[in-house]
Amino acid sequence: MSTAYILTAFAASIVLMIVLISKFKVHPAMGILLSVIILGIAIGTPLEEIAGTINKGFANTIESIAIIIFLGCILGKVLEQTNAAVSITKTTVRMFGTKNVIWAIAASAAILGIPVFADSVVILLIPIVSVLAVETGKSMISYGGALYLGALVTHSLVPPTPGPVAAAALLGLPISDAIIWGIIVSVPSIIAGVLYLERLKIPVQPKEEYLIAAKNADDVVLPSTTKSLIPIIVPIILIMLNTFFNTYFAKSIAANVFSFVGDPLTALLIACFTSTILIGPEWKTKKVLNDWVEESIRTAAMPIIVTGLGGSLAIFIKNAKVAEHIAEAVANTAIPGILIPILMAAIIHVITGSNTLGVMTTAALVQPMLEILNISPLAAFLACGTGALMFKHSNSSGFWVTTSMSNMTLTQGIISIGGFSTVAGFVGAVVTIILHYIGLI
Repeated sequence: MSTAYILTAFAASIVLMIVLISKFKVHPAMGILLSVIILGIAIGTPLEEIAGTINKGFANTIESIAIIIFLGCILGKVLEQTNAAVSITKTTVRMFGTKNVIWAIAASAAILGIPVFADSVVILLIPIVSVLAVETGKSMISYGGALYLGALVTHSLVPPTPGPVAAAALLGLPISDAIIWGIIVSVPSIIAGVLYLERLKIPVQPKEEYLIAAKNADDVVLPSTTKSLIPIIVPIILIMLNTFFNTYFAKSIAANVFSFVGDPLTALLIACFTSTILIGPEWKTKKVLNDWVEESIRTAAMPIIVTGLGGSLAIFIKNAKVAEHIAEAVANTAIPGILIPILMAAIIHVITGSNTLGVMTTAALVQPMLEILNISPLAAFLACGTGALMFKHSNSSGFWVTTSMSNMTLTQGIISIGGFSTVAGFVGAVVTIILHYIGLI
């Protein structure tokens, strides 16, 4: 098959997937599956081998991340239900002071965005942020935006949220590296986004209903900040210690121990057990031991299925040597390889509205191309995460959750959310490019 045909078939399958998801509202899992089958047929895969190839790509991908995503969802559920998120936010505001409330909002949201979905962070904390806007005389276009900004950036770049976990697995990147470098790149991205939001002077008052809700919640007993942070910090420390001991003290007893307790699966399981300090005696009840776990399974199902199908897509791309054909096209246009995942993730995100889908799908697409594009798995991971941040707009559930709950109009939402997401993604992408060219990633 000619290069032109292979690239056309590849492009057509991706366009089909995006159109099915964005225009016809087909679920991402079904949209990817249909696109995978059509690509397999188009590139000449024998019909009797298509189903087996799909299953092989699916199984190879989810074997290392399915349980991690599930445990991460349980941890997020506990933080939501125990008011730990509220406790972390109030403490962060006290630490930053009244003059820097917007930074406190973004920082606390960034912490919570690691285990909790960004949309959920907004829903949980909008009453507090609404009160802070009134107390400081600031606009919800800035404060509501900062709340979504912090959670969105870490949700796109830092495991154990599903997108980054899936991207790391697809790219063969250790979770510990993804966490460390995801945090490093998240910081300048969030700073840039907050600086953008601080310049917005459009007055937007919070909704009265959230002010009332926050007042009614004043009597709720919150867990201590230390207790609230422990379940988040514990798995990160264990995973980093695993990397440290196995790098500098390989084959030692400590390295062997941390190979087990510092594995992402074990570390997150320990975090789930640790989170019972937030629940108290109620941890023994059916509501916690069964119902919360059941709800977490439902939350985890979609990213697990989508990630697995991303692996199926990747195996067809590899079989068709799409990477080689794209690399040839890139070489002819002199586009730097590091820009490819950034641009692909940005396009998928802008069209579908899902940064999680942008991160995961792009990781699946570029994995077979890494050597030819001359970029490392880590550089590709960060490129996918930052590219998938750019221009969040009206086809995103998080966009509507934030604009409606912050009392913003559509235009104000585009200015706030569309603006900060593009700024944050662009700055993160620039940092990634610099890190790539100086040889750090």
